[in-house]
Amino acid sequence: MCWSLSAPGNILKYFMTENEDDHADVTQGLKLVKEVIAAVDNKVNEHEKKKRLKEVYSRTDSKSIMRMKSGQMFAREDLLRGQKLIHDGPLQLKNSAGRLKDVQALLLRDVIVFLQEKDQKYIFASLDQRSTVISLLKLIVREVANEEKGLFLITAGIEKPEMVEVYASSKEERNTWMQLIQEAMQSMEGDDDEGVPSENEEDRRLQEIKVKELRGTEFHFSFSGLK
Repeated sequence: MCWSLSAPGNILKYFMTENEDDHADVTQGLKLVKEVIAAVDNKVNEHEKKKRLKEVYSRTDSKSIMRMKSGQMFAREDLLRGQKLIHDGPLQLKNSAGRLKDVQALLLRDVIVFLQEKDQKYIFASLDQRSTVISLLKLIVREVANEEKGLFLITAGIEKPEMVEVYASSKEERNTWMQLIQEAMQSMEGDDDEGVPSENEEDRRLQEIKVKELRGTEFHFSFSGLK
């Protein structure tokens, strides 16, 4: 008798009826099959992510470079150097004038990169003198109030926090980005090789105060511009 793996319940029912002794073996066998399928899917996904990152790298202008908020320079070569693509897709950045800029976003192992197209090539996006390569280290991610598609990326582990307002195409896509960014941040914090110190409650409280001050300043500028 031949059984399809697409109907594991039928297999178990048959062996439970015909041969109780084989039930545990069949259950274990099905579990192993599922694990193998999951492992293959993961490998395929990893291969596709590597291929996609190389495609973006090949389209990026070799002379394009961006200074991060920390002062570190991020060049085209850094897209591949020790990096891993976690997620990518189109997003929009809001500038100080309230206009939205279309960008291609890359969530890598330890940074978020925003690229824009120019002459059929990618360059690091420009945004009011703010960096568009953002470290995940001590990054704060928040929803934009009354904007279901928006999120704030706030670089808080520095003297003067910097905030970037980002918009996705839908609430679901916004939530996906937020979840993946937070998971990547947690992965960094749990990596002993990175030597990332954990924040204590006092550090977190001070950062939240800075964020509130920054958001208040942004609101003041926006309100003043309406006068």
